[in-house]
Amino acid sequence: MARILPFTRPRGWRLLSSRTLLALFIVGSVAQYLVQGNVTWVTASLRWADQMVSQQVGSIRLPSSTDDLVQSVEASLDQALASARSGLSALQANTTAIADTALDKPVQSASDYDLSGTVVRIADGDTLTLLDATNTQHKIRLHGIDTPERRQPYGNAAREALVAGQHIGVVIQDTDRYGRTVGTVYRNGMNVNLRLVEKGWAWRYERYARNDRELAQAQREARAARRGLWQDSHPIAPWEWRRLH
Repeated sequence: MARILPFTRPRGWRLLSSRTLLALFIVGSVAQYLVQGNVTWVTASLRWADQMVSQQVGSIRLPSSTDDLVQSVEASLDQALASARSGLSALQANTTAIADTALDKPVQSASDYDLSGTVVRIADGDTLTLLDATNTQHKIRLHGIDTPERRQPYGNAAREALVAGQHIGVVIQDTDRYGRTVGTVYRNGMNVNLRLVEKGWAWRYERYARNDRELAQAQREARAARRGLWQDSHPIAPWEWRRLH
C-alpha cells in the first residue's frame, strides 16, 4: 500500500498507512457525531481544499474570453511573421548586393571580345552605346534580335532590361547601313541577345537570324510560357509595327 504524510511533529514526518488513516477517519467521525450530533470536520476540510485550489487558479492570468485568447495568439503570430519578413528582406537585399557586385566585375578579359567597355547610353532594347578604355564610343546594334519600339507595348520594359553602367563585351558580326556595329553582347559571360529573347523582351529577327536555332528555340519557349511581350494575345513584331507606323 502507498504511504502518505498526514500529520507532522516538531522534527520530521511520520508515515501512516492508508488503512490506519481510514480507521482514524471513522473513529473521528463517530466521536464527533456522538458528541455534537453531526460530522462537520469533513465538510470543513473539503471547503479548505476548495479555497486553496481557487487561490491557485486565480493566480494564473488567462485572457478573459476565447476571443481575447485568439487575439493574443494572432498578435504573437503577426509579430513573429513581421520579424521573419524583416529578416528575409535583409537577406534578399544582401544577396542582391553581392550578386550585383559580382556581375559588375567582368570574368573575361577584353581580349576575348572585339570590343569591351561600359554601357553609357541605351537607345532602346536592342541598341546601346559602349565606351571603351580609350574613351571612344561605339553604337552597338544587338545581332539577331528585334525588341519592341518605345511607343509599342513592352517597349520600355525591353529597354529597361539593359542597364547603363554595366561592363560588357561585344563579338562583332557586321556593320549595318546606319554605321552601327552589329554584334553579340556579353555581360559576365552571358549572351545578352539570347537572354532578351528567353525573357520575352525581344523577337528573333528572322531576316537576319533565320538559321539561328538557339534563338528560335528560346523564342518558342518564351512564347509557350507567355513571358514578357508574349503575355499579349496578339503581339505585333517590331518590323511590322515600324511598317505600319
